[in-house]
Amino acid sequence: MDKKQSFETNLKELEGVVKALESSDVSLDEMLTLFEKGIHLTKSCTDALNEAEQKITILMKNRENGELQEEPFVGTGE
Repeated sequence: MDKKQSFETNLKELEGVVKALESSDVSLDEMLTLFEKGIHLTKSCTDALNEAEQKITILMKNRENGELQEEPFVGTGE
Protein backbone atom coordinates (compact mmCIF):
# COMPACT_ATOMS: atom_id res chain seq x y z
CA MET A 1 0.00 0.00 0.00
CA ASP A 2 1.26 3.47 -0.90
CA LYS A 3 1.97 5.48 2.25
CA LYS A 4 1.29 8.69 0.32
CA GLN A 5 -2.39 7.86 -0.10
CA SER A 6 -4.57 10.39 1.63
CA PHE A 7 -6.57 9.66 4.74
CA GLU A 8 -9.78 10.13 2.76
CA THR A 9 -8.68 7.67 0.06
CA ASN A 10 -7.74 5.05 2.66
CA LEU A 11 -10.98 5.56 4.56
CA LYS A 12 -13.07 5.18 1.41
CA GLU A 13 -11.15 2.02 0.49
CA LEU A 14 -11.66 0.69 4.02
CA GLU A 15 -15.41 1.28 3.69
CA GLY A 16 -15.34 -0.77 0.47
CA VAL A 17 -13.51 -3.58 2.25
CA VAL A 18 -16.12 -3.62 5.02
CA LYS A 19 -18.96 -3.76 2.49
CA ALA A 20 -17.25 -6.61 0.65
CA LEU A 21 -16.75 -8.52 3.91
CA GLU A 22 -20.42 -8.07 4.76
CA SER A 23 -21.36 -9.56 1.40
CA SER A 24 -22.25 -13.21 1.32
CA ASP A 25 -20.61 -13.56 -2.12
CA VAL A 26 -17.05 -13.62 -0.78
CA SER A 27 -15.08 -16.84 -0.37
CA LEU A 28 -13.12 -17.58 2.78
CA ASP A 29 -9.80 -16.91 1.01
CA GLU A 30 -11.12 -13.58 -0.28
CA MET A 31 -12.35 -12.72 3.21
CA LEU A 32 -8.94 -13.33 4.70
CA THR A 33 -7.29 -11.19 2.02
CA LEU A 34 -9.83 -8.41 2.54
CA PHE A 35 -9.47 -8.63 6.30
CA GLU A 36 -5.70 -8.26 6.05
CA LYS A 37 -6.11 -5.29 3.70
CA GLY A 38 -8.60 -3.77 6.14
CA ILE A 39 -6.13 -4.09 9.00
CA HIS A 40 -3.45 -2.27 6.99
CA LEU A 41 -5.89 0.47 5.96
CA THR A 42 -7.05 0.87 9.57
CA LYS A 43 -3.46 1.28 10.74
CA SER A 44 -2.78 3.82 8.02
CA CYS A 45 -5.87 5.84 8.97
CA THR A 46 -5.02 5.64 12.66
CA ASP A 47 -1.45 6.79 11.99
CA ALA A 48 -2.74 9.76 9.97
CA LEU A 49 -5.13 10.73 12.76
CA ASN A 50 -2.42 10.42 15.40
CA GLU A 51 -0.09 12.59 13.33
CA ALA A 52 -2.81 15.23 12.89
CA GLU A 53 -3.52 15.16 16.63
CA GLN A 54 0.18 15.60 17.42
CA LYS A 55 0.40 18.53 15.00
CA ILE A 56 -2.63 20.19 16.62
CA THR A 57 -1.09 19.70 20.05
CA ILE A 58 2.16 21.33 18.91
CA LEU A 59 0.28 24.28 17.41
CA MET A 60 -1.82 24.72 20.56
CA LYS A 61 1.24 24.66 22.82
CA ASN A 62 2.92 27.31 20.71
CA ARG A 63 -0.19 29.46 20.83
CA GLU A 64 0.09 29.53 24.62
CA ASN A 65 3.24 31.64 24.32
CA GLY A 66 1.65 33.95 21.75
CA GLU A 67 3.16 32.35 18.68
CA LEU A 68 1.68 30.06 16.09
CA GLN A 69 4.66 28.09 14.95
CA GLU A 70 4.39 24.79 13.16
CA GLU A 71 7.01 22.26 14.17
CA PRO A 72 7.82 19.12 12.26
CA PHE A 73 6.25 16.01 13.68
CA VAL A 74 8.67 13.19 14.28
CA GLY A 75 6.69 9.94 14.18
CA THR A 76 7.55 6.73 15.91
CA GLY A 77 8.50 5.08 12.62
CA GLU A 78 6.35 2.01 13.21
